[in-house]
Amino acid sequence: MSTARRIPLVFGIVLGLQALVALRPAYAHADDNLLRGPHPFLKENAISAYVLVASGQGDSMGGGKVVFDYGYKLTGGPMPAWLDLAVGIQHATCSSDTATSPCGLKTGSTFETLAGVKWKFATAIPLVPFVGAGAGFAFGFPNGANAGMGIMARAVGGATYFLVDWLGLGLQVGYSLGYLGYDETFTGSSSYAVFDLGGGVELQF
Repeated sequence: MSTARRIPLVFGIVLGLQALVALRPAYAHADDNLLRGPHPFLKENAISAYVLVASGQGDSMGGGKVVFDYGYKLTGGPMPAWLDLAVGIQHATCSSDTATSPCGLKTGSTFETLAGVKWKFATAIPLVPFVGAGAGFAFGFPNGANAGMGIMARAVGGATYFLVDWLGLGLQVGYSLGYLGYDETFTGSSSYAVFDLGGGVELQF
């Protein structure tokens, strides 16, 4: 190989090595951001979304459920309390809607609107257990009957593992209990009781 050809080759190798050296600190810096110890609770706001499977008790509707939460940190320390505002959207599908086989009253949609408090607990690792309770209104839209509404309360518990201080993945279990006022078109019980379980994501900012 001539000297004229070797010079561009050597020059390219040197540039490639310099690029690798320059990238190493960036990768190391990104890895340093991963949480390994307790969650620091530096942010004051949090939003979360959970996809749940709901089981209606008695004549309450079940099905798939999505819950969106907004939290505002009220207190500091390793066990901060958060104001928690939540909206739940639940739907039980109906595979048949004919005169001979109508949809049952346990199919349809339910909406929950809640306000309450959630407590989050720091641990030695970036796992944050939490418990919460809230109260609000529920709206039921059963198939084959008129809509109803009423008051309800909801308790939740679970844990979130934070990859970084602003992003976590978690599991949640919840139980909603209340009363929905239906008219005479609804022939079932007006008691509202739903157990749900699933997973989701939390963002803090």
